[in-house]
Amino acid sequence: MGKMRNLFGMKRFCLPLVVALCFFVVMPGFSQGPAKKKGKAVPKQTSKEVVSAAPKGEKAAQEKKQVPLISFGVEGPKDAATFFQEARKLSSTDPVGAIRLYQRGLFLKSDAWVERKELAVLCEKQGQWNLALAEYEAINKVIGFVESFTDLVRTLDKAGYPRTAAAAARKAFAKYSNQPLFLFNAGELFQKSGADVEAAAAIQEYLKLKPDDGRALVLLGSIHEKAGRPADALRTYLRAEKLMKGDKNLADVTKRLRAGTATVGGLALFLPAGWSAEKDGIVNLQGGQRVTVAVKATGDPAALALATARETMPQGLFSAENLKQNEQSKKTQNELARIDPEFAKKMPAMQMPFYSTGEVSGMKGAKKALLSTSETLQPGMASAAAVAVPFGGKTYIFLWRAAMPVADGEKTLILLLGRTVWPL
Repeated sequence: MGKMRNLFGMKRFCLPLVVALCFFVVMPGFSQGPAKKKGKAVPKQTSKEVVSAAPKGEKAAQEKKQVPLISFGVEGPKDAATFFQEARKLSSTDPVGAIRLYQRGLFLKSDAWVERKELAVLCEKQGQWNLALAEYEAINKVIGFVESFTDLVRTLDKAGYPRTAAAAARKAFAKYSNQPLFLFNAGELFQKSGADVEAAAAIQEYLKLKPDDGRALVLLGSIHEKAGRPADALRTYLRAEKLMKGDKNLADVTKRLRAGTATVGGLALFLPAGWSAEKDGIVNLQGGQRVTVAVKATGDPAALALATARETMPQGLFSAENLKQNEQSKKTQNELARIDPEFAKKMPAMQMPFYSTGEVSGMKGAKKALLSTSETLQPGMASAAAVAVPFGGKTYIFLWRAAMPVADGEKTLILLLGRTVWPL
């Protein structure tokens, strides 16, 4: 009995000791989590070692992955001002990154016009014309100041849209009529795009405001020359030469054009094909045409044109009495044709003189006189056409003579007048 008591006493003493020992043995297993499956152990590595041990394809992908230029923390900035501030810092060293930052800032604040202009300028410097153009268009659409129009016109041209740029310059002048330079820009850009008619109109309008701009005169002269108007071109170049004295290129141009002229009556004429100059006039052997130029100090242009034409025609044929009789004969023929058309057709045609006077279209103050022994081509016919042009205090009289219908003479004189370089 005593032995049993000793045994139980020992159990009471040893049992807590055994429990404590088991607790210390089991605790490390709990701290390591659930037991792992049996297999090859994986050595612990740093992140750098894992990247270096990655397959080649994955490594290349990791290298190509873009790294943000700037870290703004976990969430990044929430306001546009921070983007703009960082963009300005990068604009000189990393313009591409700066452009991205400007764009992110403008996404948050689209009406930041100062920063939008900074972005456009930066794009221009990088030669990214379409990106710059998009920004300038946005600015001009809302603001529409002189400066914004200037930026827009310049960038449209740089981006390869000269005609659109010219139209924008025209629009700018319509809004700011005190800025004639927009007209000059429009003329240059229209010419660059091949729209010569619009270019000439813009430059001529500009010259009304700035008549002493030699550059504009040279530009207009080149437009005339390209359009086949050598007389207008030379006359315009001569005006420019007076303003741009000593300009060698301009002097060479005027010299080249003068070489293709003939001097008649003190005027320089660009002769049409088939015409040649003589001592006192120009001739065309086809049809025996001849043109002379006389200069009168005074006199009425209409009277001078008629008198000059009459002098070359048969005497008395175009007297006042004969002209009255001819007019009465025409009325009789017309009345007979109305009453009996068949009989009128059988009558032999009468050789009636032709007489006409009037103004010259497109030439202020110019008068014409057209005389012919017949209205239609007849053997032995004679015709004379005279045009008197008042200019610079004098009257220049162009006289055409030939055995041809006088209508041909009128066309020839109009052609020559358009190829005449009038004195400045």
